[in-house]
Amino acid sequence: MHIQVKRQDLNQSVNIVLKAVTSKTTNPILEGIFIAASNGALTMYSTDLEMSIHTTCPCTVKEEGEVVIPGRIFTEVIRKMGGEELTITSDENNRIQIRSLESDITINGQSAEHFPSIPVSQSTDYIIIDSEKLKRLIKETIFAASIEDNMPVLTGVLIEIDEESFQCTALDGYRMAIRKETIENGVNFSCIVPSRVLNEIYKILSIDSSDTMIRYAGNKVHFIINETEVIANLIDGNYINYNDIIPKASNLTVKAKSIDLLNACDRASLVAREGKNNLIKMHILGDNFHILSKSEIGSVDERVECEKVGGEIKISFNSKYFIDVLKNIQDEEVNIDFIDNKSPCVLKAVDNDCILQVILPVRYKED
Repeated sequence: MHIQVKRQDLNQSVNIVLKAVTSKTTNPILEGIFIAASNGALTMYSTDLEMSIHTTCPCTVKEEGEVVIPGRIFTEVIRKMGGEELTITSDENNRIQIRSLESDITINGQSAEHFPSIPVSQSTDYIIIDSEKLKRLIKETIFAASIEDNMPVLTGVLIEIDEESFQCTALDGYRMAIRKETIENGVNFSCIVPSRVLNEIYKILSIDSSDTMIRYAGNKVHFIINETEVIANLIDGNYINYNDIIPKASNLTVKAKSIDLLNACDRASLVAREGKNNLIKMHILGDNFHILSKSEIGSVDERVECEKVGGEIKISFNSKYFIDVLKNIQDEEVNIDFIDNKSPCVLKAVDNDCILQVILPVRYKED
């Protein structure tokens, strides 16, 4: 193999495929990135057998070839090389030489013949979704997925698609996030995608804002973003019936500006996280809405301007759950529906019925 490639293009592509390179494996070849030069492009591919990523990078191909190069060191070398253009060659012993300006670095690679092949989707069904819509769907739900693996289905995000809508749902037993977007020419399917996969999709979309094609086939889902394809194994199992979790009534509704709530909760959490339970309290009494926290280090009393309809309440929450919701919502105003201080509250955007958050309170104690 002998190619010339712009360092900036290669660096961007390598950082994309690096996300599927594993360092915890009994198969050392999976610690590498497969690279193949042909037809004026460098194809790069990596897999941890749960998630696979491949992309292409434009280059000048002087001699075709393929090799597997250690992923971590290759990424660091490309990032730290000087010059705008790199020359990369490999020989029959899988030694890769990278040259630019006064630098000449050789890395020992492996034969490409034993690297897993790229999964190919046999499905003819697909949808195409605008990148900004997909980013919103991911951002406003992924934080609610569980990080504990005692219930594997909750470590993923439930994706439900029909002819006109695309909905994501995530929950971890303490909070739930639902986000819906309209689409055109959808197909009917649902699946549970690992949250770490969607996190990588979000990062790629932050670099490349192209529309995303999604194919669902058997136990895999394919996300195709321009020249990049992310293929993920789906999580097997039945998702929780989340509609049963959503409270159907309320005794109190409070409307407030999202940023005001976020800033108040954020400041209250400064003291709350010094305590045992990271708790904040919400006192909605008369026309006043106060967010309070107290620990050995001190206390906070934040007043939030609001409009309210209904009764009064004193209720406690883990501050992290409210902050996670509010920092990921783009809407200016939210409604919070309360039943009592033992029941979940429901947070909705005032002017957007496509978003819904449910947060479970903790037992309220008077100071």
